[in-house]
Amino acid sequence: MLSAKHAALAVKILSLCLIAALSFFVVTAALPESSFVRDSVESIEDSSDTVMKLSAATLSTSLAISALPDDFATPLADSLADMNIYFVAILVVLFLEKILIRYGVQAAFAILIPLACFMGVLFVTTRRHILRSLAIRLCVLGLAAAFVVPCNTHITEVVASDLMAYVSDTIEETEDGAGKLNEAMEGGAEEKTIFEKLSDLFQTAMDDLSDLMLHFQNTIRRCLNSIAILILTNCLMPLLTFFILRWILRELFQIALPTPPTGGSGRADPELASAGGMRP
Repeated sequence: MLSAKHAALAVKILSLCLIAALSFFVVTAALPESSFVRDSVESIEDSSDTVMKLSAATLSTSLAISALPDDFATPLADSLADMNIYFVAILVVLFLEKILIRYGVQAAFAILIPLACFMGVLFVTTRRHILRSLAIRLCVLGLAAAFVVPCNTHITEVVASDLMAYVSDTIEETEDGAGKLNEAMEGGAEEKTIFEKLSDLFQTAMDDLSDLMLHFQNTIRRCLNSIAILILTNCLMPLLTFFILRWILRELFQIALPTPPTGGSGRADPELASAGGMRP
């Protein structure tokens, strides 16, 4: 019959093995399919669609402006076209965040958590405190990799809901302006000037070049505001998540390792003594 000490040791080992098995076989398969993770991925995909729609709207407006006679609006067209640099950067961040959610969760519960349990079993059997410290670090690292990015996605979606409504309105107005400008440039009533056609389409008075320039300057201003919102919600907040994860890693892997305890007789470990020039 096992003694109470050996029975407790066996319970701890079996518990750690059970946790590792559940993490590898159950959580790894169930968590990526959960609504928590799927909603995070869908939120990132919606953000990507919004960025691409705004990029397409600015490009179409830029092409429409560049088609105006005398090239008087070329600087405005160039400004709109140059905005796509920011859209590419935002899309890169979104794709990286999607990869972290899809594969980070699986890696955490398929590798890090079972490895932490294995280190815990070694600690229980050998009583080496360095193994216990490593097991705790791996466990915290796995939980951080699995939940920090999805949690940030949900928080961003709640905080930025009002701001994204402004971006959607900007996309709609920009697309509408480009469509009306293209329509005005097409055939039709040749007796009307381009400004008279635009006045009819935009339902406002555009008597000269300055009125048209003011309209598209306002479009550029709204697009810049929308880019700032997209950078804030899709780049800066995930960057904040990255710094949180970096802080966790620094706290985990810069902790001083515990020194081996010395016995009651005051004798030092022979290997440590020989390394330090001492004789046991």
